[in-house]
Amino acid sequence: MQNKVRVPKIPGNSRFALERWFYKLYTDDLLFNPDDRPEDIVHIGKNEPFFSREECVILNQSLDLLFERHGDTVYEVALKYFNKKMGIQTDYTYAQKTLPMKSHKAANYGSRL
Repeated sequence: MQNKVRVPKIPGNSRFALERWFYKLYTDDLLFNPDDRPEDIVHIGKNEPFFSREECVILNQSLDLLFERHGDTVYEVALKYFNKKMGIQTDYTYAQKTLPMKSHKAANYGSRL
């Protein structure tokens, strides 16, 4: 009997494809840190590999390709789905608030004011 491969293939080259790939890992409960090697991930309490050898090959190739295409954006997208899985709602509204601007006079004279 052949084992079913659970991991998704990358659906394309775009940012949307990157998002879609992590979304599929998220919905299928296969999400993991992209810095971890899939071969090192085990079932908690069982100490058995979480991914099959075939799945590890696909995941490693997929991550290599995603990092090549998207760089650190891979981490940004992965973190979004980790937070979602953990029930963490990230609030960036504080970053959108503007800080009071220095007066023109203070900007021109620096620390002498």
